[in-house]
Amino acid sequence: MPTIDVSLSDLSGLVGTRLAPADVERHLTLVKGERKRASGDEDLRVELQDTNRPDLWCVEGIARQIRFWLARKKDWRAEYGFFESPGALAGTIEVDASVESVRPYVAGLVARGWKVDDAGLRAFIQTQETLCRNFGRKRATVAIGVYDGARLRFPVRYEAVPQESRTRAFVPLPPTDLPAGVAPERWKGPWTPAEILRDHPTGREYAAALPGDRAPILVDAASVVLSFPPIINSATLGRVEPGMDDLFVEVTGTVLDHVLLTANILAANLRDRGAAIHPVTTLYPFDTPRGREVATPHPLPEKRLLSVGLERFRTVLGEPALGADDVRANLRAYGLAVSDEGDRVRVEAPPWRSDYLHEVDAVEDFAISRGYESFPARMPEEFTVGRLASSTDLADRARDRLIGYGFEEAITNILTEERLLRAAMNLAEGFSGASRFPGREMVRIANVMNASYACLRDWLLPSLLEVESHSAGAVYPHRIFEAGEVAVPDPSAPLRSQTEQRVAGLVAHELASFTEAQAYLNLLLRHLGAMDYILVPAEHPTFLPGRFALVQLPGSKDAVGVVGELHPEVLAGEQGFGIRVPCSAFELALAPFGGGGASRRPS
Repeated sequence: MPTIDVSLSDLSGLVGTRLAPADVERHLTLVKGERKRASGDEDLRVELQDTNRPDLWCVEGIARQIRFWLARKKDWRAEYGFFESPGALAGTIEVDASVESVRPYVAGLVARGWKVDDAGLRAFIQTQETLCRNFGRKRATVAIGVYDGARLRFPVRYEAVPQESRTRAFVPLPPTDLPAGVAPERWKGPWTPAEILRDHPTGREYAAALPGDRAPILVDAASVVLSFPPIINSATLGRVEPGMDDLFVEVTGTVLDHVLLTANILAANLRDRGAAIHPVTTLYPFDTPRGREVATPHPLPEKRLLSVGLERFRTVLGEPALGADDVRANLRAYGLAVSDEGDRVRVEAPPWRSDYLHEVDAVEDFAISRGYESFPARMPEEFTVGRLASSTDLADRARDRLIGYGFEEAITNILTEERLLRAAMNLAEGFSGASRFPGREMVRIANVMNASYACLRDWLLPSLLEVESHSAGAVYPHRIFEAGEVAVPDPSAPLRSQTEQRVAGLVAHELASFTEAQAYLNLLLRHLGAMDYILVPAEHPTFLPGRFALVQLPGSKDAVGVVGELHPEVLAGEQGFGIRVPCSAFELALAPFGGGGASRRPS
């Protein structure tokens, strides 16, 4: 969970009233925060529990939520009208086509009128690091830069150059502690992007965020390099110091809405410090999800609207007499815009939030704002004795058997990356040639906050291959398995999904073969009670031609499993897992063997 350091005096200044340490403890419930430790009464360390709200991962976000609640404001527009009425354009960012395949998106804004102070600068840097590390996956998907806006000249150009090129060489910000063995004068001369990635401590730390052989560069109209995102700023315009009152802030990344959301958070934070926010428009030579001209700050209108029936609040919270006035007042106190729609309320979150996916999100905000202690406690009305579900019993039996065969268990996430389920497995989108291994469609997450968790896996083998890709240092042979859940769309209801219990095994060594994987599968099937089963030869892009089969039970044409030797493109191809030894594998659905049916739930 994100953890930040907070100065009590800075927090109090942003809230607008002096807070005692005891007040902070109470108000942190508004942001799902917990005070971890304190150095005296001034310096606090706060852990934030809500991973869906990056706007709260900073002192300004915490203060903003507390300030709304204390003032019982009607909504956020009174203070942050620039999101919907942006005013005169401060400048433009011109995007070159060369960045489309490197790091395609950039957003910017100008903040004027706040004289940068030490506390505010430290808070901005902490916010920058926290957002880039957590929300931005160590700068891979989101990175932030801030510059001296008084000396910068628009339009700013965003382009990609070869890493070895000296056409955009610049003097980078030096590290805080100069490393031994590097002459001091070296930090005063220009560096190429390749030199920064190879020799600069910051370059080495974040090189993984920039795969490929080209480097994105931001440069202003006077040909002064601003930065080499997502790695490091220049030592000229990229050095921000207390006393400055004109800042240019930019965000680059690989997912446009993540870039825009980050820029909105920073715009709100700078407004809270006293700055006036001026928009910057980004001009793209290629199509983006929001067109070729994108202004920042951006309202992200469809990301933050919900219409919720009053009965939903009453049912979820267990208060049949809950009134509409109570709902509206507490939602407004939480900084939300609320309007009536008959027996429903229309709730609009501010543009620095994009976590409104379901009616329950608005219900939760109401409950937090009113306070969970205000709801009467109720004892359970029924007494039941728990026991393992039949599907869990069967999965445990499969685990015991595979461990007995010499396999080691892997436990991976059901949330994963779409690329691993399809492209890395040598599958074209929509592949459906092997029943549900995988199916035609996968269950995707709406309003994705992290590309690594963009969908639910619909088969287990990609997870095992990812584990194997990190195991090259272990002595061969490798035999690993996983018994876990997968999610596939429910064919009987388009907006619902089925959760299936599966078991999969992977064998990796120089002589791994179809025969070996089938032998382990045969043992497992017999121990699960399937004395008769049928192997049906078939073709599957994930597996070698002639080395793949579907597993069927007598009397059924539906496959309950697959077995085969993995294709070299999957193991070591351009989109594959980087595995250098042959692998064979199997995957089996457990429900046909007495593990209960698939459970259904809304997608």
